[in-house]
Order: sequence, then structure tokens, then C-alpha cells
Amino acid sequence: AVVSTQSTGSNIVVTSKIGQYRCLFAAEVDGKDKMDNIVEIKTHRMMLNDYHKKAFERSKLLNTYLQCYIAGISQTCFGFRDQRGFVKQMKNYSLSEIEKRCVKVWNKDIIMKFLSDVLQWAFNQIETGKVYHLMYSGDNHIELEQVENVKYLPDWFTNYVLKCHKNENL
Repeated sequence: AVVSTQSTGSNIVVTSKIGQYRCLFAAEVDGKDKMDNIVEIKTHRMMLNDYHKKAFERSKLLNTYLQCYIAGISQTCFGFRDQRGFVKQMKNYSLSEIEKRCVKVWNKDIIMKFLSDVLQWAFNQIETGKVYHLMYSGDNHIELEQVENVKYLPDWFTNYVLKCHKNENL
């Protein structure tokens, strides 16, 4: 991962391999632990029954797992809130702990295959050099929209990549 320390925000730019595709992602960083490792911070309601627990594993942990996996973040910290919105309990999860906890709910290999298939579909739709938003609406509908006049990468990163590419071609 290449971490941006030159911006005013807390952002990272990472490469991640999904199936046969090496992708470049920008991600916002929520925080760091005492060892300076990046940590994703989430909140969720207190789990008062089995239905809440199953929904947490099926949806919230899956979404968090994917977000962290793609961004190369290995730790999450959940704050569990009461009905008034006050955090009453904190729990840290590593990605491997999430996988083990959810093994009966979802399968990492199937999810990675799905992501690879989505990237294959998107790759067949795009034009080189263009910027796109890839969106999932939640109702099993995926959209790919070309975006004009948008700059996602900071100049320092673009210059770094161009310099590395130039040196490789010498």
C-alpha cells in the first residue's frame, strides 16, 4: 500500500489483486492503532437476539470484510451502540476472525469469485484512460458510469507512478 501523508485528509492509495485483476483503489482511513496499523472503525447496534447477530454477520461483517480486504486493512474496531446511539461496548476483529465467525453465513472464495466476475464485466465495458464509478444499488443491480472532469489521484502519486514506469522502461 502507498499511504498518502502529503494530503490534509487521511487517505490511502492501494493496489489489490482480485482474481486476475490488479486494481488501484483510494480509501479513506478511519484511524491507526498503537502499532501504527490502519484500523477501520464501524458502529452497529447492540445485538440483543439471534436475529440481530445473524444480520450483523450476514450484512455488516460482510461489507466491512470486503471494504477492508480491498483496502489492505487487517483490523476493524466496532462500537456497539444502544437505542439512544451511545456506544456501550467495543470489539476488535481481524479479517481472519471475521472469516471464522461467518464461515456458516458466507464463503470468502465465492465472494472473491463474484468480485472477479464483476471486474471482468466492467473491464469489458470501459475505455482506457477514462474514469468510471462502479456502483452496486443493493437490489442486485450493478451500474458503471463514466465520470467527466474528475481527478481521484493526487499529483504526488501520479508523478511517483509515472517515474516508476519510466524507470522500468529504460
